[in-house]
Amino acid sequence: MSFSLPELHFPQTHIYAQRTWGPEGVIFYGDTNPEDDWFVLGLRDGRPEIPLHNHWAQLTVGAGPRLDDGRWHQLVPALDGCLRREDWLDQQAQTSASVPTSLRSCAVESQPGIFFPPGTGAEFSLEDIPWPHVEPWAFSLDLGLQLAAGSGHLLALGTPENPFWLSLHLQDQKVMLSSVSGPGLALPLILGVTLQLKLTVSRVVLSQGTKKEILALPPVGPAPLLNLWAQTQGRLFLGALPVEASSASFCLDGLWAQGQRLDMDRSPGNGTDTTIKSPPKNLL
Repeated sequence: MSFSLPELHFPQTHIYAQRTWGPEGVIFYGDTNPEDDWFVLGLRDGRPEIPLHNHWAQLTVGAGPRLDDGRWHQLVPALDGCLRREDWLDQQAQTSASVPTSLRSCAVESQPGIFFPPGTGAEFSLEDIPWPHVEPWAFSLDLGLQLAAGSGHLLALGTPENPFWLSLHLQDQKVMLSSVSGPGLALPLILGVTLQLKLTVSRVVLSQGTKKEILALPPVGPAPLLNLWAQTQGRLFLGALPVEASSASFCLDGLWAQGQRLDMDRSPGNGTDTTIKSPPKNLL
């Protein structure tokens, strides 16, 4: 059995090199009519896949080696990575003006990371991440920040109705810690050094390397935070909050709760309660 397809021709279209660590997702989408004529280039389990739909054929083709190894690959673009000397339909691709210049370049050497463009956020149900120690009560979060720019939230603990119970806010290359219990504090940001947040019933400690700031909590201060783990609506927010217009953009090489690394690629379809809006990018 044989069949033929109409020729697909894109004049002067070249993608010279790209690299990624992300195994799943869409690289490129194109159409002349979104209902009748479209195609997608993406990765599934690290390998290229092309679903095609038009008047002549509806099919999905997947083949080739895995491309999610962080190396440069010629003419086989990979998910959410950096492009080098890209050229689409004879026009130089334009980088979004909302992404700071410092976050647009592609370093020659790279490590795995998750890039959050401005306005991007993710939500984790507290039921699905490691719980606090009970005796004595304690909870810790560690963020590996590679890049950061702009102004907006990095992280928050709360509920969808009230996400501000405890939050970390990026502003002027400082991390601002605030809570519902009272005034907050600030810590100058050091990129490339793990940012640590430790909670107890009496205080919140924010540290990076040798620098440390302590936010004392009043006797009834931690009660709202303790209650977060007792309700189904408790959330760990990463990046922009649902009610926030944020200009912050940043790249993480990891997020740890109670010393355990959280998986940014989990989704509700995989049996978890992780919700992502404007999904963060698997960068390099």
